[in-house]
Amino acid sequence: MIHLTRRAALASALLPIATSAQEAWPNRDFRLIVPFPAGGTTDVVARLLAAEMGQRLGRPMIVDNFAGAGGMIGAQRFVREGNDHTLFLSQIASNAIVPALQRNPGYDPERDFRPVTEVVTVPNVWLANPTRTGTRDAREYMRRVRASPPGRPFGSAGNGTSTHLTGELVSQLAGLRMQHVPFRGAAPAMTALIAGDIEVFMDNLPTALPQIRGGAVVALAVTSAQRVPELPDVPALGELGAEFGLAGFESVAWFGLSAHPSVSDANLARFVAAAEAAMADPAIRRQLAERGTTPTGGGPEPYARLIRAERERWARVVREGNIQVD
Repeated sequence: MIHLTRRAALASALLPIATSAQEAWPNRDFRLIVPFPAGGTTDVVARLLAAEMGQRLGRPMIVDNFAGAGGMIGAQRFVREGNDHTLFLSQIASNAIVPALQRNPGYDPERDFRPVTEVVTVPNVWLANPTRTGTRDAREYMRRVRASPPGRPFGSAGNGTSTHLTGELVSQLAGLRMQHVPFRGAAPAMTALIAGDIEVFMDNLPTALPQIRGGAVVALAVTSAQRVPELPDVPALGELGAEFGLAGFESVAWFGLSAHPSVSDANLARFVAAAEAAMADPAIRRQLAERGTTPTGGGPEPYARLIRAERERWARVVREGNIQVD
């Protein structure tokens, strides 16, 4: 009986220490590093999630933007400065395309990121200046390009972006032999398209919709597996079928959350629970859909599989196209 009393006393003495250790996290505000500029669709998505997750985790989540180099600058900042209170808005460029293009991007895409969950996908849309192309029809345009000498220009938001590599993939599969023209972001590329300096431009759907609806450009096709509700009359590239080697084609930009490798398994689980709860919230899902994105979720393992598969896919595109960036 005496021994039991002593054990109980010892357990009582240790309980505040254990409870204190559990409550030490979070002991400061959280941080979400976003490798894109403030104000764009990606930034808006990040801020929606940060606000919701901060409430669920019990401390604010501050969004920090570090844009440039296809997301590489933000990823380097995350690896260098991150800790167990830091998340990264990982995505197709920084975590799949840049490692395929850069021999040493300054981070290891496997070692330096712990997947939390996918958040949204965003289709690309193939835009055209109909005066330059002479047609508004995707099939007709691709037939004309095939019959032309190599080098007809297609624009993107920059070297190493998902719009660049998606355009390269379409060109490879369809035998179009087009010449990539990189711009410093989607806005100058759109300006060049409207002016007729380039014929076509691959852009993310949310940023392209205002110009499509305003009639400044036309949408030839979307890169999602099916047509999108925002453009019901625009075909998916996969609909063009065997004639162009595009049957079943799908290539979307994806975004998710990754934690720093310093995070414990227990705290990673807390991040996952907060993110998944936020993604399940009908109001959050509605706001994400209204911005032209498709809410996803799913947790760490599906997101890790997606990242690995995408790295392999874009590495293959880079090899086959002998693609190099400065």
